[in-house]
Amino acid sequence: MRKKKIDFKKYADMHDEIELTGKDGTKIHVRNHISYADKIQMARDVIEQCVMIHDDSCCYEGVGIFAEKIKAMVKYYTNLQVDDADANDVADFVINNELIEQIREYIHDDYYEAEDVYVTLMNSVMTTYADDMSLKKAVKTSFGFLFNGEDITESMAKAELTKDTLFNALDAINKKEEEARSKMDDGRLNVGGNILNFAKRE
Repeated sequence: MRKKKIDFKKYADMHDEIELTGKDGTKIHVRNHISYADKIQMARDVIEQCVMIHDDSCCYEGVGIFAEKIKAMVKYYTNLQVDDADANDVADFVINNELIEQIREYIHDDYYEAEDVYVTLMNSVMTTYADDMSLKKAVKTSFGFLFNGEDITESMAKAELTKDTLFNALDAINKKEEEARSKMDDGRLNVGGNILNFAKRE
């Protein structure tokens, strides 16, 4: 069976558009579909603004997510330029101009898929963060004395170097003890070929 070649790129841009008029007379164009790549980027935009990751903690900014999601919706589904705008200002604009419900109704089916992408990415971020923190905690517990603010890779290298140094020192001590034992037999010590007898005489 002959394989069929499809131009997938043209399907990413297949959408219908409507013009909506706000309460103040502002007219905007809204598309009912965005590409999957745009859905992923839209989810990333929201997550970048709502998840704050520090050295040993992760904070989910739930209060600002409502405005950030509205800004992302407007940015990707309409012709309004909102890149540099504050998310709260964008939310106020579409809500007070009675545009938000009209936009949501028109993009409903496609935005449902976008929400799935957002949830998947958010779960991935939180799981990855949790795994990363578990590893860092395990390393800090074992090698905490080595940490003074440097990169974890450097700290792990220091731990490896410390371990090697300790093992080398122990090897050297063991060798000296072995040499001493081999020279001594029942109280006799071999010094330069001469046998010194320290055994108790009866």
